[in-house]
Amino acid sequence: MDLDTIKSQMESAGVSNFFGTKKEVKALPEILNDDEHIVYATSGIVNNNTVLVVLTQKRVIFIDKGLIYGIKSTEIPLDMVNGVSYSKGILLGKVSITNGAITTAIDNVDKNTAPVLTDKIKENAEQYKESLRTPVKNTPIQVLDGPDQIKKYKSLEDEGIITHEEFEAKKKQIMGI
Repeated sequence: MDLDTIKSQMESAGVSNFFGTKKEVKALPEILNDDEHIVYATSGIVNNNTVLVVLTQKRVIFIDKGLIYGIKSTEIPLDMVNGVSYSKGILLGKVSITNGAITTAIDNVDKNTAPVLTDKIKENAEQYKESLRTPVKNTPIQVLDGPDQIKKYKSLEDEGIITHEEFEAKKKQIMGI
C-alpha cells in the first residue's frame, strides 16, 4: 500500500488529528498489510511517547517513530479487545483499550476524536469477532448418508476407538432398528 492510498483512506475516514505524528504517517506503508484499510486514526501519548493510533478493520496499531531508534509498532488484534472507554477534559481526552488483563491508556487525545475512536473500535471489534464466528459461505458441509455413516463407525471400531457393542448400537440407530 502506498502513502497516497493511505492518505486517501485517512481523508475518507475523517481523520484530522496528526499532531506530532507526521513521520509515523509516512511509516504506515511498511506497517499496514495490503488487505487492511484505515478505519480511523488519531494521535495521542502512550507510555510517555507520542504515537499515531491507527484502527484498521483487523487491529489497533500504535506507531512511534523515534528520532534515534527507528520505529516501534505495537498492536491489539480486534478479536482481543474486551472493552474501550474514554473520558474528556477541557481540551484533551483519554482512551482506554482493554485486552485481557492489559489496559492500554492513550492520553492527550483530542477531545473531539476520543469518542469517535472509541465508537469505531467497539463497532469494528464486534464486526471482526462476528466475521470470525460466521462460517465461510460456499463451503459445502459434507452430510453422510446411512451407509457412509456406518462405514465411518466401522472404521472407528476397526481402529479400536469404539467397541463392537458401540458400533452395533450406532448401526442400529442409523438403520432405524
